[in-house]
Amino acid sequence: MLSSKAVYILRYFDSTGLAESSRILLTAAGVEWIEENPEWPQEKPNQPHGRMPVLVEKSADDSPDFVICESSNIERYLARSHGFLPVDFKQAALQEQ
Repeated sequence: MLSSKAVYILRYFDSTGLAESSRILLTAAGVEWIEENPEWPQEKPNQPHGRMPVLVEKSADDSPDFVICESSNIERYLARSHGFLPVDFKQAALQEQ
């Protein structure tokens, strides 16, 4: 699991939708996170692949930010990083179905 010192930024529209599961996972993990609501479509070129939601993981040790997009990718990353999925790949696959 990741250090609890990581801080997250979740970028999405100011509404429920594709980022809702990520919001729930971040809250359940008890980590520090904020939400940004970029102006759309002006900010589209500044997002990975021009898409949202986007998760930015800011490290406490000043290493480069880790940035990913796509809701299902973000959800799997958060679930694995914070112990919501089993470490065993087969058990995780059964839980994810």
